[in-house]
Amino acid sequence: MKVLKVLGIGISSIFVFFIGIAIITGLNKADPDETFIPFLEQQMPQVTNWDLDFIQSLMIEQAVSSATPEQWQMYIEKISTLGKLEHIEGIQLENMNTRTSFTGNTTTTAVYLLSLQFSTGPAHARLILLYTEEGGVKIQHLKFLADRLMQ
Repeated sequence: MKVLKVLGIGISSIFVFFIGIAIITGLNKADPDETFIPFLEQQMPQVTNWDLDFIQSLMIEQAVSSATPEQWQMYIEKISTLGKLEHIEGIQLENMNTRTSFTGNTTTTAVYLLSLQFSTGPAHARLILLYTEEGGVKIQHLKFLADRLMQ
């Protein structure tokens, strides 16, 4: 009987632990309308000035180091053929998740698809954004999609 009591307390403790983690994660979760949308609206016009240093300043370190400086320069030269951004036609949240580590740090990841109108025609951009309390919003991945880029 004592074994069942100890086992019940142990299982209850584990259950309470996971409920606590879920509550903490929910409380620290970034609100997309207050966090990611303003970032996209403010930064995308700057990103489309095609300044490599500025773009990399918005990215996480792993994203910047995923390519050599020469590869980055080639990418910027290619996507800059899209021309000048005229306006953002739409911002669509594709996916979002939040995780809290055992240290209590919460990271919210969001995937957005942007419909953009450039001087050369329409395009899309897919971004993976990360939000942490310490670092704010950073870009993990940025990819432009347009017929013009296929030429």
